Amino acid sequence: MRRVLGMLLVLAGCAAPAPITRIVTVSPQIPDSLLLCAPAPDVPAAGSQAVVARYIVALWQAGEDCRAHVAAIKAVAVAH
Repeated sequence: MRRVLGMLLVLAGCAAPAPITRIVTVSPQIPDSLLLCAPAPDVPAAGSQAVVARYIVALWQAGEDCRAHVAAIKAVAVAH
């Protein structure tokens, strides 16, 4: 009797895994605020170096805003 029970336990361990019967696809929800970037500033009339410097800073800030949004979207996409 023990021998038969032992054989059944061994055979149960070799059984094939249950087949996959359903696949669920999950789409991450990305907030609308991450799908828009800050607009690029208008190019100023070059009056002085200070005006050009402020333009460059504003342009960099707009680009940084967009880079931060893309990084956040990438983090969400990679996590799922």
